[in-house]
Amino acid sequence: MTTTWDCVIVGAGPAGLSAAVYMARFRRRTLVIDAGFGRWSYGQHNENYLGFPRGVSARRLHHLGVAQATRFGAEICADRVERVRHEDDLYALDLATGAGVRARTVIWAAGVHDLWPDFDGSARLVGRQLFWCIVCDGWRTLDRRVLLLGNDDHAAGTVLQFLTYTPHLTMLVDPEHDTLSPHVKRKLERSSVRLLYGRVRRVRVTDGEMREVRLVDGTTVEADLLFSLYGSRPNTDALTDLGVDLARNGHVRIDEKNKTNLPTFFAAGDVTNKHGHQVATAVHEGAQAAQAANHVLYPVRQQLPQMKRDGG
Repeated sequence: MTTTWDCVIVGAGPAGLSAAVYMARFRRRTLVIDAGFGRWSYGQHNENYLGFPRGVSARRLHHLGVAQATRFGAEICADRVERVRHEDDLYALDLATGAGVRARTVIWAAGVHDLWPDFDGSARLVGRQLFWCIVCDGWRTLDRRVLLLGNDDHAAGTVLQFLTYTPHLTMLVDPEHDTLSPHVKRKLERSSVRLLYGRVRRVRVTDGEMREVRLVDGTTVEADLLFSLYGSRPNTDALTDLGVDLARNGHVRIDEKNKTNLPTFFAAGDVTNKHGHQVATAVHEGAQAAQAANHVLYPVRQQLPQMKRDGG
């Protein structure tokens, strides 16, 4: 706790690294703490982020972002934040390794925890044969056979949106967690979406192509791609004692400048309640949060007094 940073950024995805580039260029002592997992660590290949006509892998974009942020003086720490608490007018961040850091401002860009199907080898398929986002990867399903995993009406709504790309859709519902309403089931049937009940046991991939999906009951499903529509949970457990305002879905509530209800605590990226989970919006939010954090760090000698408005 001997070092006090102007800004500690938690998370090194697009939001966190965007914030780090800005904060370092503002000449603020900036530390980025990242646990080493999250959406940037998947095998995902982004094809809708401007400036990369052939696409760019999430890991490559992360590597470029780290190089850019460290070029301007930001430091990167591989660790996990377990708790954030108030310490006088600073923030104290307790890390998994037992270390701790103090910060004048914090930008929380810790992202989300995606809920994946539970079968052997599923982690290896993420970003290759197993996806979660229609906006990011609907395009790659053109005229292909897609098995979509989901248990509720919200997931079914996304399944219907895939008809833009392919008519070859199967929705697999876990019978132990089935909350599909009868009218939604009828809607799926009328739209020629095949509805199955069960759980995935294994997926056979040969030469980078999915060959078959076998269910726990022995049923074999022909599919080229898998999509998990189970959703995600925001990574906010470490903020329990801090008093940060959360939205009803558990994401950090921010205003248009990425400020939270705490005047020196900001948030950006997928963990917030504002924008869709896209690289472009994460980069934007990181930049916004950094500009807001930088503003509160100016000392009195660099500020003019508040001017009263006429009649005020």
